[in-house]
Amino acid sequence: MSVAAEAALLAGRNTRRFLRSPQLLGDAVAFPLILLLLMLVMFGEVVAGSTEEPYIARLAPGIVLFSVAYSSAGTAVAHHLDLRGGLHGRLRTMPISPVSPLLGRIGGDLVKFTLVTVVTVAVGYLLGFRFRQGAPAALGFLLVALLFAVIFLWAALLVGASVGSAESANTALTTPVTLLLLLSTCLVPLSAFPDWAQPVIRLNPLSTAHSALLGLSWGGPVLTPVLQTLAWAAVSTVVLAPLALRRSMR
Repeated sequence: MSVAAEAALLAGRNTRRFLRSPQLLGDAVAFPLILLLLMLVMFGEVVAGSTEEPYIARLAPGIVLFSVAYSSAGTAVAHHLDLRGGLHGRLRTMPISPVSPLLGRIGGDLVKFTLVTVVTVAVGYLLGFRFRQGAPAALGFLLVALLFAVIFLWAALLVGASVGSAESANTALTTPVTLLLLLSTCLVPLSAFPDWAQPVIRLNPLSTAHSALLGLSWGGPVLTPVLQTLAWAAVSTVVLAPLALRRSMR
């Protein structure tokens, strides 16, 4: 059996476990919707006059990306529990590739993120969010969101294999992800930050992916932010994937 087939089987297992758990399903879907409504009420009037687009056009892509990044903490916890619970030990006794469990975990989470993105965008539509660039751009919106997820999924697998408890796996990612959100263009435009901070804000992977999603939905630059997001995903894979595999094997 090929690595792709092995990973697909394990991804299916992870997806079924997610869909059969009302708590996991509810948390994954409810969190971005609550955050979307809360941020729209808190910042909608404040930011509305400072940008060309309506605030929901900026906020909905930002919530999609933050939800994806924030959910990586759950990925780290699940991977940690798989390792400590003996699942990976049993898998190592089978004639499968060592990388298949990691790819299976990523594949299952990408299915989850697809569901979260679709539901968040659907609710955003009720609040005024629109795709003004057509159906192909809407598909590109989803693909960029999943590409962005890769950045944090490899980090989550490394954290899950490195920490000593599920609680540590969760806290090791939630704080950095929240900080990245606050230092990004997901909630406010780049011009709202001091001049000296703008180069850092612009390079934030949340900001680059957000610029791409904003361009694909409302309008604006697309190629450059997509390439920047692709570069972040490539660097994450090249640097973190071998480390995550090595730690998981131990």
